[in-house]
Amino acid sequence: MFAIQFISGELFPLKKSDSIESALLFMDDWNVNELPVVEGGKILGFVSEKALQTQNQERIDLCMDVHIDPYIINENTHLFDIWLRMHQYQFETLAVLNADEQFLGIVSLKDLGIQSFAHSTLMQEGSTLVIKVQAIQYSLAEISRICESNDAKIIYLFVEPIMDSENTLYVSLKMNKVYLNHVIASLERFGYQIIHTNSPLDPNQSLDDRYNWLVKYLNT
Repeated sequence: MFAIQFISGELFPLKKSDSIESALLFMDDWNVNELPVVEGGKILGFVSEKALQTQNQERIDLCMDVHIDPYIINENTHLFDIWLRMHQYQFETLAVLNADEQFLGIVSLKDLGIQSFAHSTLMQEGSTLVIKVQAIQYSLAEISRICESNDAKIIYLFVEPIMDSENTLYVSLKMNKVYLNHVIASLERFGYQIIHTNSPLDPNQSLDDRYNWLVKYLNT
């Protein structure tokens, strides 16, 4: 459910020395509209099919978009966030980097496995969290109850079985709230391990709010 798991074995970056003709052939064969240009493990830029066709340049590097931030993601970027980035910029591919900003590979929209009916759901405001639980202990009813007791609802869910001796599940939850401080605290209290969230810290949580939450937490 993270970027490192969705790296394509069929898509490869372009080289600065590739001809524009060959780059267009690659894009046509792979049915994508953009590809990174990589040299020595570093991304030099991204080129789009439109730029290659319309800019009338002879070299790929003259057609590159060197502002690469929209095109790149970390290897630990969650599936939901990958899809949102692609939807935001109308990309079909993104480049995956490790913590040292070395190029690892390419993820493509068609390989994400998110069905069309989920698109509008994932676009709703809210944050994501991923919990780890043994399959025998997994209960969607209980997870929902804990979330809803903190005024948060699950609007999309994705379960990934991990093939280990404990039959572990990673459960990805898209919530309808941005700030999940209370949800996370409650889930952890009930023994759920949080392995990922993109929820920011709540800047509006006053000391009184924290005290009231602590009282509620202790009395739950």
